[in-house]
Amino acid sequence: MIGSRGPLPKPAALKVLEGNPGKRALNLSDGVNPRVEIPSPPKHLGQEAKKEWKRIAPLLEELGLISGLDRAALALYCQAVGRLSELEMAFNGKVQGHVNEGMTYPDAVFAASRVVTPSGYEQQSVIVNLIAGHRLQVHRHLAHFGLSPSARARVQPSNYVQPSLPGIDPAPSQNVVSGFAKFSLVP
Repeated sequence: MIGSRGPLPKPAALKVLEGNPGKRALNLSDGVNPRVEIPSPPKHLGQEAKKEWKRIAPLLEELGLISGLDRAALALYCQAVGRLSELEMAFNGKVQGHVNEGMTYPDAVFAASRVVTPSGYEQQSVIVNLIAGHRLQVHRHLAHFGLSPSARARVQPSNYVQPSLPGIDPAPSQNVVSGFAKFSLVP
């Protein structure tokens, strides 16, 4: 997702609906449409990461943007969000400590953001660097699940429509499709 240039190619089903304007041969079996389901969360997730998993997984399922294949990617996202939350709480604790010592809030934020090295130089504190790194990680993971406005246009929900080939499960018999998947069904 990150670093991709230009628009994503149109799905073959959309080209068929438009009458195949390019008149090129279409590969109708392209794309993978896995069953929409919430994978089980890994045991190693921290407390804040588990909270994020419980919050975001049902929303992704409703939109048709998650499958059992996404367990590792969702775990990376949730762990990054959890660590970012924990770092932010630790930083806020440091700021509050300075406020309790009588500093104004802006001065307390500045004091919590800086440390003095043994040689007497001021530098940015490690916690501020870690927060910046985790913010960047979370931002990158957001794109994989379409969780930002620009990334939302680049994700395609699964409608679990598969060609009937040996070894591939048929689509579920229930006609209940939710989220964006209901718009991608061909009548």
